Amino acid sequence: MKVNAGSFLQQRGGSAFPKSIGSRVLFGVSLLFFFMGGIPALGWAKSSAFDYLSAINVPANLLPVSDKKVVVAIVDDGIRISHEDLKRFIWSNPLEISGNLIDDDGNARIDDLHGWDVADENGQVSPSDQRSGDFFHGTHLAGIVAAIVARAYGAQAEEYVSILPVKVLSDYAEDTSIRQGYRGIEYAVQVGADVILCAWGAAHISEKEEQILRQARNKGVLIIGSAGNFPEERKQYPAAFESVVGVAALDERGQKFARSNFGSFVDLSAPGIRIVSSGSCSDSDRQLHEGTSQAAAMVAAAAVLIKSRHPNYSAEEVKAALKNGADLLELDDPQMKAKLGAGKLNIGRALTILSSPGPGAHSSLRSQGYLLHRQGTDETVTWQIAIPERIKGFWFTRPLIQGDFHGGILHFFREDSKEGNPYVSHPLASMPEKVFVAGNRVVVQFEPSTLEKDGYWLMEYRAETIDFRSLYCSGTKNLYEEGAFTDGSGGENYSPGSDCKWQITAPEGQIVRIKFTSFDTEAKRDLIYFFNGSGTHEKIMAIFSGPNIPPELSTWSNKVLVWFVTDGRNQGQGWRAEYSFEAPSH
Repeated sequence: MKVNAGSFLQQRGGSAFPKSIGSRVLFGVSLLFFFMGGIPALGWAKSSAFDYLSAINVPANLLPVSDKKVVVAIVDDGIRISHEDLKRFIWSNPLEISGNLIDDDGNARIDDLHGWDVADENGQVSPSDQRSGDFFHGTHLAGIVAAIVARAYGAQAEEYVSILPVKVLSDYAEDTSIRQGYRGIEYAVQVGADVILCAWGAAHISEKEEQILRQARNKGVLIIGSAGNFPEERKQYPAAFESVVGVAALDERGQKFARSNFGSFVDLSAPGIRIVSSGSCSDSDRQLHEGTSQAAAMVAAAAVLIKSRHPNYSAEEVKAALKNGADLLELDDPQMKAKLGAGKLNIGRALTILSSPGPGAHSSLRSQGYLLHRQGTDETVTWQIAIPERIKGFWFTRPLIQGDFHGGILHFFREDSKEGNPYVSHPLASMPEKVFVAGNRVVVQFEPSTLEKDGYWLMEYRAETIDFRSLYCSGTKNLYEEGAFTDGSGGENYSPGSDCKWQITAPEGQIVRIKFTSFDTEAKRDLIYFFNGSGTHEKIMAIFSGPNIPPELSTWSNKVLVWFVTDGRNQGQGWRAEYSFEAPSH
């Protein structure tokens, strides 16, 4: 898929990719990321496919709980509804009569028998034959959902789950950027979807789009969004919206997939590597694709199974089950810790995790999740949340309360709180919308006031992570007086992903002389560039890297741009340099 540089189009969240072309700008040339269209499954595809069904612990032979079907809408570039993997799952509008050219259900759409093409305003939700090679995305994701529910419910799976196609890309589109995604969400909510998969996104969101997401939340619809494949610590919407479950992708080792976005907005992770699923080119086609879209499709299917097994669960409870049921991640890269959500999707655990915790002490090593308390005792209940990662602290969201607790107090303790004296306390029923507690160790106590047997409350918490890219230095600093400058880390190692600039300007007719007094960087990886002038388009004068102090440098003019860029691993102690202005020698 193509990325339109500088545009405000929603980009699909998963596909097959060429080798990474890098995330830094070198030698003054801006490198754009191209998200290419997916490759068809070649002869080696199935043998190299990743067994995601086992990796996410999809149970088999589940027994039905109710006769009500759960509807999952896939808002995307269309779904080949005749595909042999999918046709039994495709949603049918019970209020619409096929082919009579009448809006039978009164929703202002004629013959939306199996969904709707929002972009072309018709009921043809499958990709056209002329675009089937380009419009592969929705079909591939639908195949993932179908495979998971088929594993869980077997031959009767279509009795419990329906897939609602919502096509939001015109047959005549010049590229495959999603333009009508939020209109597709509106349609899916209108016709009764329980779960909506939005495996696309953009780095911005409008007030109207926020309103659409709030309306979906208010109607009890859970939206699953892909985190994006840039890969950066960059929010993508709708995934980053508070009520949406944002999903990052993992590789076969349970590490962050190389092209997955990450950050505190991510709620959950799932496999996104070498996924074989339904293809759009024929009714028996299979294709291999990868990315956060595929990971999000797995989470959407998990949400469907949770809702099917627990039909009375609210969207918030489904989200809580997904997070609290996840497997903790053991990550090699410290930069990623606390930035890939609550953990790796584990469907088997998610289906049963919201059992009633008894009184006493509970502990969590998750950077985010839910605290759940069911009434039935007047004893104080304690939760200890402790993670080793370096974070700013934890946000706690006002609890979802079912039943009448007649009071009860929540106490929050920080690591430096004096014993017996909470950092802050709030009545359960009137807790603020958000409470922030600093530090990576927090204790929460609930002190009930009366005994209630049927009530419960559910409270979400989430770590506020540190953006290491700007921890010690960020942006461009303009320096006009003689002095010194440094990477800013002091006695600590500098940060991964640093991207800092210093524009040094001497008086006209003078040059800048730079002398390093300390220097320790990862050789050939973490680099300091010197550009002759005021931008990265200027000629490079020098590049310094390694453990040794570089030679002194005199500029060619009165301006020099110094640029410090680092990768994600092996940070050194940093550097310090002095600079002075002097007349050029002749």
